Amino acid sequence: MITLEKILACPKCKTLLKVKNEKLYCLRCKIPYAKEDGIWQLLYLKDSQGRKSQKEYDMAHKKYFGGPDDGSYEILSAMARGNETVDIACGEGQIEKLSPETVAVEFSQNALIKAKKNGAKYLVLADAHSLPFADNSFDVSISAGNIEHFQNPQKAINEMARVSRIQVMTVHRHLPIPFGKFLFHLVTNIFNIKHQPLEKPISEGQLVKLVEKAGLHIVFKGVWTLPVNYGKVIPFLPVFEKIPSCYFVISVKR
Repeated sequence: MITLEKILACPKCKTLLKVKNEKLYCLRCKIPYAKEDGIWQLLYLKDSQGRKSQKEYDMAHKKYFGGPDDGSYEILSAMARGNETVDIACGEGQIEKLSPETVAVEFSQNALIKAKKNGAKYLVLADAHSLPFADNSFDVSISAGNIEHFQNPQKAINEMARVSRIQVMTVHRHLPIPFGKFLFHLVTNIFNIKHQPLEKPISEGQLVKLVEKAGLHIVFKGVWTLPVNYGKVIPFLPVFEKIPSCYFVISVKR
């Protein structure tokens, strides 16, 4: 069982935090961090774009903002169980519902409140670009369909590499159909229909470069079939359930 307070670090300088008056405290930055409603408040956002995205996601999570019910979270939670695992951008805790010992990280307080209701035991409000953990804190880190929504995917993967030995990532790609990239541009930029504030589908080649640049060795890679348009984001289109809509990578730090 993980002792969360022993691995929490300052999101700014990565110094291990010290317990002081029922709070955690960074001796270098002189900043206290509190726990509210069972959630450690360690969010550090450097720029206005990050703060804007955080507010938009927090508003979205006031309503239902869950993921598909196609078995993918069962697979990911099986990878998490039995390991010291962190779920980065955990959303409303679909993995934690099946693997409650997983450390749930989100920059939306509303999402973490729902994750707690779904059974998550360890909750941390933090940004994927500035994870508040000591180096090598986890066996496994998981990012399920989030890399393409991050402002700086490279920095987020670098952080996964820093805090974990094994990294599991699924990322959305452009639809594997003729003119898929054009259709994405048409829907998101012309019609202004988006599922999330930042939408930047990643190619397999881009993903491989990001992972390798983080100093990681890819063990497995392939395609992952996730439903497209779940939640009927584009109302006039159906839900496509059998399209290889994602790439996945499992990497290790040597």
